[in-house]
Amino acid sequence: MGELTTIGFNPGQSLLHRLDPRTKQALMLGLSVVSVWGGVYFLSIVSFALAVLFRSAHLKLFQLIREIRYFLFFLLFVFIVRTVTLDDDWMPVISSAAAAEGLLVCWRLLVVVLMGILLMATTRIAHIRAALVWFMKPVPFVDEKMLATMVGLVVRFLPVILTHASEISDAQRARGIEMRKNPLLRLVKFSIPLFRRVFWGADELSVAMQARCYNEARTLPELSFSRWDGWAMGSGVLLCLAVLIP
Repeated sequence: MGELTTIGFNPGQSLLHRLDPRTKQALMLGLSVVSVWGGVYFLSIVSFALAVLFRSAHLKLFQLIREIRYFLFFLLFVFIVRTVTLDDDWMPVISSAAAAEGLLVCWRLLVVVLMGILLMATTRIAHIRAALVWFMKPVPFVDEKMLATMVGLVVRFLPVILTHASEISDAQRARGIEMRKNPLLRLVKFSIPLFRRVFWGADELSVAMQARCYNEARTLPELSFSRWDGWAMGSGVLLCLAVLIP
């Protein structure tokens, strides 16, 4: 229970930690969009780059896999849905071409999620908020500070929700939840206390913010580009161009 979650800011001195948050957000957005059309070659390069960045940021891979295990189950479900079809006699049929396409779709989704986790793990929430305000300020009819506050709260609450889920899961296993063979019942028993904790936490946060007269007129941290940001943007452009390689 005392372990730091991987999905959340982890202090460090890696290159990603020192990059401007605007650079990281721009790279994530660009690579996420390009990943939709990425093939095996592109995804292999991006996956290798992500593995190197995770290692340089000193993030624990096995802990990350454990924390996103439910998303991995979702990817397995997506793969099965895209791979298995039914013939005229309602018999399951597996196509190798459909399996390859399903694997590619799951790979793309996993790459996008890992980029988001890497951004949250190496960027303070205040800096994420400041970068969003900078990006959204030229957009008309959009309250950039309110939007940045909402995104910052989502980023802040995600590791808290995962911590609650882990605590509830451990408590239920200690009380023999595995003896319940009905998966739907186990899901209900898990979801109800989790949602109660989440809603209580959100209500307490709202009351605390109102008690402290919170508003969006806050002093944002100062952001500045460096030569490393230029190198990072250049590398990101090269990675995006790799999608053109068949």
